Amino acid sequence: MNKLLSALLLSLLMCSCEGYRHRFAGPSPAPGTLVNWPGMAYDEVRAYCYDYTAEESETFLDPKVGRMHSGVMNRTGVKLNAVQTKQLMAAITVSQPKGGRTPCYKPHHAFVFFNQGRPVAVFEMCFGCNRQKSYPTGTPEYIDRQALWDLTAELGLPLGKGNAFYTEACRRKS
Repeated sequence: MNKLLSALLLSLLMCSCEGYRHRFAGPSPAPGTLVNWPGMAYDEVRAYCYDYTAEESETFLDPKVGRMHSGVMNRTGVKLNAVQTKQLMAAITVSQPKGGRTPCYKPHHAFVFFNQGRPVAVFEMCFGCNRQKSYPTGTPEYIDRQALWDLTAELGLPLGKGNAFYTEACRRKS
């Protein structure tokens, strides 16, 4: 009985270390840290809204492949001007204090960085859970979500709740 109890406690402790890192550890990197992302030249940024449920992959675009997600609302996207690009970079490259999030990751917005017409980097955002992914990797764990939300609204992209909202928005506009 003692061996069984010891094994159970040990397995709980091992599992809790990973949980501890995500629940109690501070943001990475430390708040206020500016990261060098994407770390390559770009001359244009475009914003997109997409229904990630339109295909199996939730990823908007892999620059290595160059294929855009089939659920995209507008294939040309919205071109950011210099001021908007600066706002975007401030929002996604400066680490923020830890904020609330959930594990859903159902992204509906993407920002694609182009160099001479070719995609070189992608930043995807799920406003529902406050999680994001970037290619290449290297953006902070916690970003300025509110600034990104405000910029997305300024760009005229749909913002709402739930997959049904984005499915309908992308069907109406495509």
